Amino acid sequence: MNTQKPGFIGAFYYLLYLLPAGIIGFTLTIVGVVLSIGLMPLFVGFPLMIMTARFAKHMTVLDARLADRLLQSPSTVTATVRSDDFEPGKHGRRGLFAQLSAELSDPATYVGLLFQIVKLPLGILSFTLAVTVVAVNMALLVSPLVYTILLQSIGIDIFERELFTRLLPTDFSSLQISLIYAGIGLLLLPVTHKLIRQSALFFGRIAVEISDPARGRAGGAPLQRA
Repeated sequence: MNTQKPGFIGAFYYLLYLLPAGIIGFTLTIVGVVLSIGLMPLFVGFPLMIMTARFAKHMTVLDARLADRLLQSPSTVTATVRSDDFEPGKHGRRGLFAQLSAELSDPATYVGLLFQIVKLPLGILSFTLAVTVVAVNMALLVSPLVYTILLQSIGIDIFERELFTRLLPTDFSSLQISLIYAGIGLLLLPVTHKLIRQSALFFGRIAVEISDPARGRAGGAPLQRA
């Protein structure tokens, strides 16, 4: 996968996107499969199974294309599901069971279904990582501002019993401690920036290579370091 360095905003947005996309994909896939199996005796389950399989494949390709776009890598994903697969006229010329057999015999169907299920834990992990890392860094940076506002507005000194002061031989005032935290936040900015981009590259590579495994086996360039 010839992945280039993504921008911080695009990488952060992609990590956040994976959670709602994972919830939608997981829910519709599980519900679709369960209802399809349960309704097969009424024959309603057969067209529902076809729709679920096509949805999973189509969503997997869309996820890979979005990963390519947000991560600023060449958009060369080979769509497992072609656009003409969704033309009513094409499938209307084939029987219901012929369409179902074609979907069930297509390995991309199972890859798509599996990825939509796996995407939920991936989304939870990516969302938690992105929010936690950015929130901690921002909290450190705005420590002096928060300290000043709380002290002047309601008289609360958030650093009055700070454990950090007990670890140092010299006594620091609360304002000095808040400034030290802000300095730590500044030092962590490059780390946060790189961690978010590398995480987005990791999750994006999973989406692209699952959608188009042949491209990964063709000798794509290794993941570049941000």
